[in-house]
Amino acid sequence: MSNLLLSSRAFCHVTLTHAFLALVSPVDRTTAKIVIIVNSVNNGKKHPKMLELQQTVRRLGFVDVQLLDVLTDDLTVLDTATAIILNGGYEFLLLKNLRQMHLLQRLRQLALAGKPIYGISAGAILLGPDLDLYAQLYPEDNTERLTTTTAIGATTIRIYPHYEVHCELNPQLPQLIADWERQTGVSVTRLTNDQGLLLQGSRVQLIERSGS
Repeated sequence: MSNLLLSSRAFCHVTLTHAFLALVSPVDRTTAKIVIIVNSVNNGKKHPKMLELQQTVRRLGFVDVQLLDVLTDDLTVLDTATAIILNGGYEFLLLKNLRQMHLLQRLRQLALAGKPIYGISAGAILLGPDLDLYAQLYPEDNTERLTTTTAIGATTIRIYPHYEVHCELNPQLPQLIADWERQTGVSVTRLTNDQGLLLQGSRVQLIERSGS
């Protein structure tokens, strides 16, 4: 049974934080191991957002919170981790690095075996089937020159994070996504900055800020 959390932003409100805790429970936070994959940005472990996320998870009471560079670090930690976090950044870069280390299938197998995985923005996109939508909408972002965009495939749900913010920047975005859905016959779940999805087996729960 899969145990996934997908969101636009990390721990941005109490309800989302509680969803993460529900994802990993029951665990002893003093002995649990949380692994954050940092390969969605070029400077990885030194990136301020990665360090900030590490500190945020520690403030939740988790003592062992590791930043993992899949290109250089010991990957066996993925098997022993209590939970894995795929942080945000650049989805094409993250896909390239995971693919280079042959981790797509490995992460999919871990997810399907029930390993809790939290995908944030680009990380959430990568947990879905592919980056085809983004390759069409933002070909200039594919600086890695990937010719295929098959992703982890831990879920069949394709998300578009930061939807309301991106619609303000590009008023044509709703129509562009709708056209892509019509052309491909698949659907896209639009998530605002404050929304997330908790996926536990066949159960899908929309996570929103309390009172919204």
